[in-house]
Amino acid sequence: MHIVNTKYGPVSGIRRNGCEQYLGIPYARPPVGERMFRHPEEPEPWTEVRKADRGSANPVQAEAGFKVWNNSLDCLYLNIFVPEEKKETPRPVMVWLYGGNYAQGGVGAVRPGSEALVYDLARFAAETDTVVVALNYRLNLYGFLNLHFLDPSFDNNNGLYDQIRALEFVRDNIAAFGGDPRNVTLFGQSAGGACTLALMTMPEAKGLFQKTIVQSACVEHFFTEKESRRYTRRYLRFAGVKEPEELKDLSMQRVERANKLFSNQMRAMGEIRCAFSPVIDGRTLRREPKQAVRECDLPMLIGNTSQEANLFLGSTPAAVLPFVERAIHVRAVPGRGNYRQRVCDGLTDHIYIRPQLEILRGYRGPAWRYEYHYVLPHSSLGCFHASEVAVLFCMNGMFGPVDDPETQRVGAAMRKIWRDFAWNGDPGWEPFPENEMCQRIP
Repeated sequence: MHIVNTKYGPVSGIRRNGCEQYLGIPYARPPVGERMFRHPEEPEPWTEVRKADRGSANPVQAEAGFKVWNNSLDCLYLNIFVPEEKKETPRPVMVWLYGGNYAQGGVGAVRPGSEALVYDLARFAAETDTVVVALNYRLNLYGFLNLHFLDPSFDNNNGLYDQIRALEFVRDNIAAFGGDPRNVTLFGQSAGGACTLALMTMPEAKGLFQKTIVQSACVEHFFTEKESRRYTRRYLRFAGVKEPEELKDLSMQRVERANKLFSNQMRAMGEIRCAFSPVIDGRTLRREPKQAVRECDLPMLIGNTSQEANLFLGSTPAAVLPFVERAIHVRAVPGRGNYRQRVCDGLTDHIYIRPQLEILRGYRGPAWRYEYHYVLPHSSLGCFHASEVAVLFCMNGMFGPVDDPETQRVGAAMRKIWRDFAWNGDPGWEPFPENEMCQRIP
């Protein structure tokens, strides 16, 4: 494996699954001590060749069903996947932002020292013929809780600024890996999709990417300053602290427990937004992304799965569903199957489709809309939220096996669409509003 010289020092990776892989590269200084709740800083340079053959730790999580393991405060690392086949011209770059309610997720190793990654994007990189970058960003308390109003030494929206710092790393270094820094597609799912929309509106991110793919974004999951202050005070009670400074000394176990209690109470109160949503504070995030993003003119591919909310309400007892309707102000969609599915479809429309269409109807740039309909063979929840991610990346184990012929066919078709968009800025069908009814996948 040859050595790549980055702005900060040389790295050597591994060759595996059709790609040269450079894993666990630091893009910022460890967010520990006085940097724990601050915007990220550039990494310390190194002189010796850094072995980049294992994924890093993942961010501190909330205790929940989608938690990934191997967690640490020292988590600001990224992975780069470069197709083995040499090219004389630079490849397009695709930068991935994972979802997880701003509270769970990561792209590092599944266990300390393991070769297995939470997101192994080698096959995706090889089939799309792009240089793919996957990055960790801080979550929950460390990434998105508004503590600035209590203590100005605590920054807001650290998770978004982690993403900006990683994109700056890409701008400054990706050419050394064979990528084109002037042809970067930022793509993310769920909270990662919402972060993509937010970054499209932030002056600090301007010019760091040229195209976006927005998958199942929780478009309206942002808090006003007033809302976030109320929720922050509630979180501090669950954490058992009176002053923000005390948070720096909490064990990871106490933080994870507080994260879970806080998220559970938010749901019990009927708050359908993510418990740790970013804050529109007028400084770091200046405006509601749903409105501000309409002024952007970058090519955008945006869409959703057809039954997003089945993941959230699919196992809710039938007797509880009327109370759910009232608590979250959602109406069952008439004429779409049984009552449970109609409530789920109503929530899908409310959280995903309606705000997505609001963006598209005022968007300045070229945009294409899709809806994903494929149901995994073993799925009991239909075409649920995030079910396309495992198929897109060919990830066995995320929601079960994806290696049957039909799932492989759908995955290959999706990767071609994502590839065409990254290479040409066009997924292959009429843009919105000419195709307002959206493209069905598959």
